[in-house]
Amino acid sequence: MKSLGLTVLGGILALVLGVTFLLASVQRSDAATCLADPSKYPTAGVNGYQGDQLANAAAIIGAAQQLSLGRDAQIIGIMTAMGESSLKNITYGDWETSGNTNPDGTRTSSIGLFQQQDWWGSVEDRLDPTKAATLFFGRLNAVAGWQDMEPSHAIWRVQINSDKDHYAKYETDATAVVDALTGTCAAGSGEWIVPARGTVTGVFGDSRGDHVHMGTDLADGTCAGPIWAASAGVVTSTGYNSGGGGYIWIEHADGVTTGYFHMKTSDILVTKDQAVTAGEQIGRVGNEGNSYGCHLHYEVKMNGDYVNPQTFMESVGTALPR
Repeated sequence: MKSLGLTVLGGILALVLGVTFLLASVQRSDAATCLADPSKYPTAGVNGYQGDQLANAAAIIGAAQQLSLGRDAQIIGIMTAMGESSLKNITYGDWETSGNTNPDGTRTSSIGLFQQQDWWGSVEDRLDPTKAATLFFGRLNAVAGWQDMEPSHAIWRVQINSDKDHYAKYETDATAVVDALTGTCAAGSGEWIVPARGTVTGVFGDSRGDHVHMGTDLADGTCAGPIWAASAGVVTSTGYNSGGGGYIWIEHADGVTTGYFHMKTSDILVTKDQAVTAGEQIGRVGNEGNSYGCHLHYEVKMNGDYVNPQTFMESVGTALPR
């Protein structure tokens, strides 16, 4: 599932339309960069997991993101490591702790977060959290229809342990860890933040048959993920139309407005004239209207004129993840 930095910008920013405005205290804040910064992890831990355990969880999520695997796969990866090692990168396994052997009578050689044996890869790779997670996700992807299975059953198809329901008890904790490490950090705390999880899947200016794409799409392969206000402002309108589905428009300072589209009406969490802060959840990602799958269609206007959201967000120090 880059580096996170707090950038103070002083000066005048010239946009494509020749409009200028002053920006300060800008936060870059996509999920992957936040995962790389342990100082951003919840200090009190998450459901009893903390410190190195959360760092290992972050590595698993980051590996999934690098493979373009969404929240469901990330939760499955965390569930597996919880069930195998309690999210601890241990150098021993079932033989040392329980005297377990392989079916042929040889000692097990399990190590690492996923308790992977020799045939998974080198000792170095199995003890590297990111590489171990990448090995796991590679085999998960090879399981036909894993997305439609009970998570513990999908894991069982990869790990081949004796109880296919062994990992089910970790799903709640794994979900909490994934949401804590991606949700809070993804929202950020600066003047401008990335408004949804995922990466850019559609760009500004593309021809879409009878119209031109006037926004940038963000998606992580899942539905119902949080949509955050990209900056502080006031909600000027919400509604629903056949093309954009459920939508929200927010007015910010310096003539900037942002739009958020394709939600279910029930997933619009703000109302007209409501003041919002940067990173406040305003809705949930959906697939309503003229949409090809669950994603956020994000638009930016300057003094009423459309501008490229990617160019704009880069200009305020918060590049949309690619």
